[in-house]
Amino acid sequence: MLRPYPKHFPVYLIVLMRALAVGLAYYVVGDIPGLTSSFVAIFVAFLPFDLIVAMPRFSLSLSQWRELLVLLAPRLSATAITLAEGLVFGTVFGVLTLAGLPHMVGAVLTVGLAYSAAQCAKGNISSLVAALAGIALFEKITVLETFTGSQIPAILGAGLQMVYATFTALFAGWFVGILLGVLTRLLLPRGYRSAKSLAYAQPLTLQPFKDVVHFDEENMVILRATIEKGNPLVGQRLADSRLRSFFQATVLSIFRRPRDVVAPRGSDCIEAGDALVLLVPPEQSSALREFLEGSTGDE
Repeated sequence: MLRPYPKHFPVYLIVLMRALAVGLAYYVVGDIPGLTSSFVAIFVAFLPFDLIVAMPRFSLSLSQWRELLVLLAPRLSATAITLAEGLVFGTVFGVLTLAGLPHMVGAVLTVGLAYSAAQCAKGNISSLVAALAGIALFEKITVLETFTGSQIPAILGAGLQMVYATFTALFAGWFVGILLGVLTRLLLPRGYRSAKSLAYAQPLTLQPFKDVVHFDEENMVILRATIEKGNPLVGQRLADSRLRSFFQATVLSIFRRPRDVVAPRGSDCIEAGDALVLLVPPEQSSALREFLEGSTGDE
């Protein structure tokens, strides 16, 4: 049977188009003074590109564009917020440095606080974007003479120039990322995601278990129990089993042939022979094991 695509075609295509996204993002903001805009455009271009390439299904239909907008809008707004935060810190500490604050202190606080504030913005692409914008504006302000009232127009001018440059780079990067992301996704047979992508966290299978389930190692244990034929739980939905209400237990997965049930829902039914993997408080583990494996009815 012939393959619709060469085996390594998707990998080569994604690598090539991602490289083009970086180069094009850099080029389209080349006329904007300063390297900050170039870095902002490059950082921003990665995210929509990776998100679009990872979409399971994609077409040029109106509903698909609506779905894409819902996916991108929170990240676009978060990135804009982080840029604004960086510019605010750059302005504040730039003016304070003109007024007498040591340059080193102003620079450290600008970068550090802009970076930290950006990390709190859910969905932002990179905290470095805020730090770069902040320090660039800080340096523009601190090259002015000692702060006086007559310097205010120059400070405002530097601030407005940086606002224009960084936000122009922001939208240029998004445009490039979306354009090349759409072109790439239309050429791919399915969605592809990289574990190192800036667009999302690592795939679930690559994340440490404790980071996925967020449980307290000291107060919770993992228990595995097999449901034998005749157990009163056989045929019940998980929602009706009362495992949570009686034992504070959470069913993480069900080992079942021929296919396991990962992250089961309340509507999933328990079958004879199922091996349940549960998260349970230590003080409940013995009673739960006895309930699951020792409680069987008449066959």
